[in-house]
Amino acid sequence: MTNFHVQRQALKELLVGFPSGSAKIPVTELDKLFQQAELIKQNPRSLAMIYGYRDHCVGAALPDSLALSRAEAVKRELISFGIRPSALHIVEDQDMSVPHPSLQGAAMTVLIQQFSVS
Repeated sequence: MTNFHVQRQALKELLVGFPSGSAKIPVTELDKLFQQAELIKQNPRSLAMIYGYRDHCVGAALPDSLALSRAEAVKRELISFGIRPSALHIVEDQDMSVPHPSLQGAAMTVLIQQFSVS
């Protein structure tokens, strides 16, 4: 049996902004997602990790599922651009804090390149 481990390298991060309280992707953000889809297609061994974030100003007035709904909307759109579902992974963590204020009210995809090293 051959031992190997997988190394990951971030290729690109993409931020998709959403209207406050909404999980509907604005038309103005679709070009970003199309470009991300093209990059995923050029890197067939890549995975896209999708993180959704809530709005900070509305707080508890919004359901916890808003972040997940935003991530799912991004995943659906990438699939519609021809990305295989197995390359898209939603990171679910309702307690995950927003790592930077600019991510509030957004979803972020992080494209990861995987390769094996013996």
